Amino acid sequence: MTSLSHINEIRSHTSLRGVAALIVVLVHFRSFFHASIDPDEVTFFLLKGYLWVDFFFILSGFILSYIYGIEHPERRPVSDITRYLIARFARIYPLHFISLLVVFLFFTMISLVSWNKNDVFCCLFDGSFRDVESLIANLFLIHAWGMFDWVTWNLPSWSLSTEFFCYLIFAALLAMEGPVRKLALLALACIVLLYYGFSLATGIDIDDNFRLSVVRAASAFSIGILLFLGRHIVSDLSGKWLTCLQFSAIAALLSSLHYGMADVLSIALMALIVLLTWEDRGWVCRWLANRYLHTIGIYSYSIYMWHYLLKFIAQEDWEAYTGLPVQSSVIGSIIFVICLAILVIPISIWSYRSLEMPARKWVSLRLAFLLETKDMPVRIRGASSAALATN
Repeated sequence: MTSLSHINEIRSHTSLRGVAALIVVLVHFRSFFHASIDPDEVTFFLLKGYLWVDFFFILSGFILSYIYGIEHPERRPVSDITRYLIARFARIYPLHFISLLVVFLFFTMISLVSWNKNDVFCCLFDGSFRDVESLIANLFLIHAWGMFDWVTWNLPSWSLSTEFFCYLIFAALLAMEGPVRKLALLALACIVLLYYGFSLATGIDIDDNFRLSVVRAASAFSIGILLFLGRHIVSDLSGKWLTCLQFSAIAALLSSLHYGMADVLSIALMALIVLLTWEDRGWVCRWLANRYLHTIGIYSYSIYMWHYLLKFIAQEDWEAYTGLPVQSSVIGSIIFVICLAILVIPISIWSYRSLEMPARKWVSLRLAFLLETKDMPVRIRGASSAALATN
């Protein structure tokens, strides 16, 4: 398998992930605006904000293909695939588990306060967003695999569940020989065409059917893989032409989102932007590579995982302490949204440094150690047999 130490980071993609995460935050925080402020009456940009999660999936498929060299036809050994799965599990599960635990403890605390005040133990399990069945599914990271009709517990984590499903698809691709892998990629391409073709023909938003979340994620993820395999079509473009195409694609995407055009069109333009920026060439890439956007991209996972819980806690505390709804005034709601959006950044920085990376390293090292320990008797037996044969 490709040595990860020799892989150059695509800084533009890291920054784009950060931009997408901030847009998702703004999409979820817009509910705090005063009733007289309705962004959806002016633009569909925020209403269509769910599409930026599909952008995450496209980026993920492209970057994993880049890191693990999916274009090489040879089948990867089981040990390499196991290490890949360990790396992916360590990447997403620790922070998912920590955030799930915090959500569980938060609602437990609310229930205890309610019990103390009203003798009613409420709020921990509400029968819709939070119940025992969905909690178990969240622990196993399968809660968006078609068993529920809506998001549960830490609501943004549904995309992690489908992302993990995509990781398993990618592992299966790595385990295949070249010809078989081509057939599998062809099958994935057919799924992409069928899924988006159905969405386009029916006019149904891809966010409407939660039970199809794994198909949604796998389709966007597959686009990322296919983009990587065809990435060289932009290599012959000059920097000037590439910059023009980058600006055109961004303008087209913003227009598509603003006017609320078909989801398929916006996703196609997002895919085009991923393709046009993968070489870190052009003026747009130079702008994306600045350290501030790049840093936000590094913290994007923590931003994504904590912002919704922060939203809920902030609303509860604001209304509890002031006695006023968040939307009580126009200026107040705007200030509240701005402060909340700014607050996400330091929380995410702390989470990345104190939770995400330490937990990721610990889990990765522990699982890798267990793998090495399990393989050790096999290697010893192999060495003993070789010694006997030599003697």
